[in-house]
Amino acid sequence: MSIFTGEYFDNYRLENLSSRMIEAAEKKLKVKLPAAYVELMKEQNGGELKLKKFAHKLFEDGFIEIDYLYGIGQKSGEGILIDSYTRREWSLSNKFVYLHGDSHNWIALDYRRYTGDNPPLVYLDIDTKEKIRIAEDFTEFISRLTVLEEQSQRYEISNNYEEFAREDIEEALSKGLDKYKMTAGLNYFGLIDDDLNWFFSQMLDSIKRMMMDIRTYEGPFEIDCYLNIIIDIIRKKNVDFNDYPQTEELFELLTNFPPTLDYKSMIRNKSLKIKRYLAKGEER
Repeated sequence: MSIFTGEYFDNYRLENLSSRMIEAAEKKLKVKLPAAYVELMKEQNGGELKLKKFAHKLFEDGFIEIDYLYGIGQKSGEGILIDSYTRREWSLSNKFVYLHGDSHNWIALDYRRYTGDNPPLVYLDIDTKEKIRIAEDFTEFISRLTVLEEQSQRYEISNNYEEFAREDIEEALSKGLDKYKMTAGLNYFGLIDDDLNWFFSQMLDSIKRMMMDIRTYEGPFEIDCYLNIIIDIIRKKNVDFNDYPQTEELFELLTNFPPTLDYKSMIRNKSLKIKRYLAKGEER
């Protein structure tokens, strides 16, 4: 049984792993990754976990929740290849390989006093400087993951939508000031309305405006929301995106999104994932 949800549009799921990617990551990190971790990443290269509960008597509640595992990225900022900015911001040591983290707390492979390919795993609290050894190796760590009792169900799209007037959304998109209407409004028309020509035209024009003045619009956040709306449409509606000429230009823009503005290549990677999905016509 896979420990991952298997969701294709999972934000933490990276491209399928290759030997070249493994070698490059190990060279960059200056470590030998555990064979058990590499084999798991070959099955799925990172992603959200089905088994989110990790029990350990040293934790206050007797367990911690681990939502995902990082995969093996191809460049800085992807998966375990933590970018230099994040390392500086949170004082992350190069002696660890980080498999999960939320800034203040991390799960990591501990290479501080280890030179082999099967290091122990530790829980790191950045604020208190506490380091708790939680497993002797990656195999033990994975074997102790179980289902969290209150775990939420897999993604479902609600059928209850707030209604919007089309002219209000056009005004919000043109001015770029009401971010709620920009995102929630497009979500409404993308899922409810049959006029997707209007929907894609409005989205494309909005993205162009934001990319011209991205710092004013805080564009990466809104654009990420737009991509999530497209994913909603894929999940909810049987739409042939080839019927809409705007989509080619839209994905051309987003797959070439400025790297300096794209935190952890979020926009580019999500756009490429959607584009590949649509090109293959796969049902997942």
